[in-house]
Amino acid sequence: MVVVGGGFGGFYALRKMQKLLGPERASFTLVAPNDYLLYSPLLPEVATGVLDPRDIAVSTRQTLRRTKLALGHVTSVDFEQHRLKVSGPESDTELSWDKLILAPGSVTRQFDIPGVAEHAHGLKTLSEAVFIRNHVLAQLDAADELPDTEAGRAERKERLTVVAVGAGYTGTEFVAQMQNWIRGIATRWASIDPSEIRWLLIDLAPAVLPELGEKLGKEAMDVLAERGVEVRLGVTVASATATSVTLTDDDVVPARTLVWGAGVAPSPLIAQLELPTEKGRLVVDPDMTVPGVADVWAIGDAAAVPDLAADPSKPTPPTAQHAQRQGIAVARKWPPLSASETDARTSTRIWVW
Repeated sequence: MVVVGGGFGGFYALRKMQKLLGPERASFTLVAPNDYLLYSPLLPEVATGVLDPRDIAVSTRQTLRRTKLALGHVTSVDFEQHRLKVSGPESDTELSWDKLILAPGSVTRQFDIPGVAEHAHGLKTLSEAVFIRNHVLAQLDAADELPDTEAGRAERKERLTVVAVGAGYTGTEFVAQMQNWIRGIATRWASIDPSEIRWLLIDLAPAVLPELGEKLGKEAMDVLAERGVEVRLGVTVASATATSVTLTDDDVVPARTLVWGAGVAPSPLIAQLELPTEKGRLVVDPDMTVPGVADVWAIGDAAAVPDLAADPSKPTPPTAQHAQRQGIAVARKWPPLSASETDARTSTRIWVW
């Protein structure tokens, strides 16, 4: 069995299958760019210094001990021959499979907006989270040393402004956590008052955290306002440079920090498969099988899994919780278990990371 993607979907599928299927029944290979499961919902906490990067990374080698790890990215899949090619850090390799689970996840959604690719910082990986934290601190260090001249004050304003795009979970939590963290350590800088730092959260949507409903969204708005975070809804970025962000209402914001949290897009691998998609996500049946190809399942952010609990006509949202559930569900679809494996299935274990 080959699993593509080591996020929540792929990780939990392998973890469950290792419990249900003994070594004589199955061998497992995971194709992933990293040797750890990233607990992505906590990336804002890493970016804001609340958590250490090690706190949200679970070693796949230690946890999935029966799984062979192939580090790299899948570059092509031959569904007829049951083979796929992997581009690794040292060399390319080719793998064959009897059963294939596609769980390549998602990437930060990019828009064709001038300057965004060059100057915006995503918050999807550990390295991005650490970079943002160091970048914000560097801006404060530089602002603290600027002379009290017209040019110095103009540059200080740029360095003390943080613009976050996307009022969903990532953008909202980032700006709230970052503001709270910087306020707590502001005494490090002799000339900077926390009230000088401008925090701006923008989104085209009409509300903050629309996934949570109107009531909770309004409560979040109130909390952000109390913390001094400026929220601009109904606008987004028109263009960006190294020192400014121009909004779609023509407002030019002097800023050297632009964090992009405006949603995710399915892994680029999906587009290469030449299979039916729905808004970029691979079309699958309710049992998560991929129509038209044998022995292939797809789960997680890259798959349009029908939301049987809410509305079967719509796919489940691309969240860690849904990917985890789908991974466990797809792992339970193999042939009947032996007596020993049934015992393993019914045993209770508590897993803590």
